[in-house]
Amino acid sequence: MISSREKLIHIRRNIKTFGDPYLLDLKPDEVAMCRECRSVYAGHRWELEGRAARGLARAKRVHDTLCPACQKIRDRIPGGIVALSGAFLEQHEQEIVNLLNRENRRAMKINPLERIIDIERSDAGLVVLTTNEKLAQKLGRALRKACSGNVEYNWSRDTKLVRVNWRRD
Repeated sequence: MISSREKLIHIRRNIKTFGDPYLLDLKPDEVAMCRECRSVYAGHRWELEGRAARGLARAKRVHDTLCPACQKIRDRIPGGIVALSGAFLEQHEQEIVNLLNRENRRAMKINPLERIIDIERSDAGLVVLTTNEKLAQKLGRALRKACSGNVEYNWSRDTKLVRVNWRRD
């Protein structure tokens, strides 16, 4: 019988070795700026343009590129899918959309690669596509905290994709 600890290690190993084709292959001292959102890659991380002033000032050359988030938005390749449903959603849809947008702005200040790709209507309610799994998890936690309801998290075993289902009747 396989213990739960062994299952977790196996899942982590799969995720760790998964290669994200959207990540840039730049040297540590190189600097890049996204031509869409103006995020800056410097010192092994992406930051908003205003916070990356030091990296931009030191750069000998700034590569013009699309950041991974803008590429995923352009290609509509989500890292997270959040499905919202239930009677509560129907009654409070605008408030919930406002909550999702606030969480999106908050997350983007910390990591500009965490963004909502789109909020779509479906037969069951709303579907939110995010650029990575972390933001989808944050949205699920924010919905649970602000609106109660039931939240389920379903992670893919071989890619960095999470499906979050929130429902409140």
